[in-house]
Amino acid sequence: MIHAQSAPLQQSEAVSVRAPLNLKQISRNKATNAPLTWSLPYFSLVLCLGLALFLVLYYVKSIKPFVLLPADILMWAETGFVGDIIKLRIGVPIYTSPADSNATIYTPAAPMLTYGIAWIVGEPTSIPVWRMIQLVFALCAALVATICCRTLIRLAYPNQQIMFPRTFGIFAFLTMVLAATAPRTSPYVHALHADALALFVSMLSFWTMLFYLRSPHWGRIILMAVCPAVGYVTKQFLISWAAVMFVFLLLHNPREIKRLALFVVAASVFLSIAIGGCYLLWGHNFIFWTLEVMGGDRARVVVWPGGYNISLVRSVDHLLRGWFEISLGIIGGWLILRDRNIRKLGPLWVGWIVLISSEAFSSGAARHVLYHFGPGVLIGCVWMCAALARLWSTPVSPTHAEFPRLTAWAKPLTLAVAVLTMFVVLRVLPTLDRFEARYWDRHPSADVYRYVSDIEREFEGLPIEKVLLDVGNWIYLRHSFLARDRAISLADQPTSGRYENFKGLLDRIHSQAYDKILVRDFHSSIFLYDWEYWPKSSGVRKALMEYYTEVRTIPAANGDNLSPPIIMHTGPISVLVPKRG
Repeated sequence: MIHAQSAPLQQSEAVSVRAPLNLKQISRNKATNAPLTWSLPYFSLVLCLGLALFLVLYYVKSIKPFVLLPADILMWAETGFVGDIIKLRIGVPIYTSPADSNATIYTPAAPMLTYGIAWIVGEPTSIPVWRMIQLVFALCAALVATICCRTLIRLAYPNQQIMFPRTFGIFAFLTMVLAATAPRTSPYVHALHADALALFVSMLSFWTMLFYLRSPHWGRIILMAVCPAVGYVTKQFLISWAAVMFVFLLLHNPREIKRLALFVVAASVFLSIAIGGCYLLWGHNFIFWTLEVMGGDRARVVVWPGGYNISLVRSVDHLLRGWFEISLGIIGGWLILRDRNIRKLGPLWVGWIVLISSEAFSSGAARHVLYHFGPGVLIGCVWMCAALARLWSTPVSPTHAEFPRLTAWAKPLTLAVAVLTMFVVLRVLPTLDRFEARYWDRHPSADVYRYVSDIEREFEGLPIEKVLLDVGNWIYLRHSFLARDRAISLADQPTSGRYENFKGLLDRIHSQAYDKILVRDFHSSIFLYDWEYWPKSSGVRKALMEYYTEVRTIPAANGDNLSPPIIMHTGPISVLVPKRG
């Protein structure tokens, strides 16, 4: 029996809690006729572990058919992602001429690393395998998050032996997997996008801060300084790690100006090397796609939402909508810092607040961009799980309590309810509400495969370069052909006030360079080549109606696309052929 005590647990006691659970001992100790308080917390932890395992397995089952879809139409970023890998395969620069309109606005690390891994495993042309690699990135992020949780526990409670360390470690890993795949803040980690790798890089960045806290050293500052540069080549907004680490170092020891200066100089040098290296490889095309298209009016900060600016009101709105998930880090931080850890770990927690603030700011560039909070929410779960480990390891002594049996059960049940609440907050529990992402019966409609087959049929009998498909590169991938005039590449530009690169597409429409053009939502306001919400028309719709004839329509794919995981690009497709004479 473990009595309430202020001294650390002895080694013999630590060994005993790792022993297999004897269910006969849960109720009472025969020798002392007192409750065995360690057995009940362990039993509640095992129950929580079982629930987490079930939720992870459920996620894998529900996401599998989306991952195995052979067409890159899950979301807007997939077309450019596959296009980048086509370029790597045929030896073309990733950032091509703006007039070709077949590059992406994201930095290149995710497609390059994905293709390298796929080539090593012998599947260099498999879109499903590429998506599996994104899930591996998310699992690696969860693994690093678990290591960070263990390190944070040691820093916060150096004199306390954590009970059930192996069992808790497995539970923490499964919880981190759920946080890394949370449907509102990380909805696209299974898709061909930079988000999964961004999670992994962010967790490595957080780990370097913990590594520095364990033993502050000049060399570890250099390791931290590498992270903003690596983050930038993964996804531009991860450059915010420079501000996070600056604030952390400033608060950790304000008198160490030399170390702070070293970080600033080293981070600037590494970031300059990263941007300079990309410029040497791809020249002005890299600057155009990753900076200029992302700049202009798009980067202008305004207060009220209007157009495609960074709106502070929209940032606050996103912060409030993601508040439940973000609150996990606030509660976990409060539980840890109140145990006389403010001086040691307070700077680290404030750094996390800076990260959340930067994610809220960048999310103001567009509506419904809660997925920018993915790294912050995962790190918040690290704080929460570290706090739970401390609570599970705090012994209780109901021997002299007025209601000993109730006292013995109260804390384990409270911790189990806390874990269940955490999973509810992350929205990872199955539900019968079809408007939620974890809807019990969510899966791709069988009609999606009909939709993909109908598109592929339109390419039969024609040279690959004579057919333009607005979104999706899977057919071009089979022929190692780099298509121009990609709808997503062009649609990204008017938001920053650029229309000049529509000229190449308009010229090819006028000359009827394509024998067939397939475009989605041609008669709607969301036609990707000519959105009605742009400041002015691109002229593409008018040119297509003048030089091409719509001969048939591929019906939209039936199915429920209300909440992620969804298949975005399944709208009706107009099949256009040149007018004769």
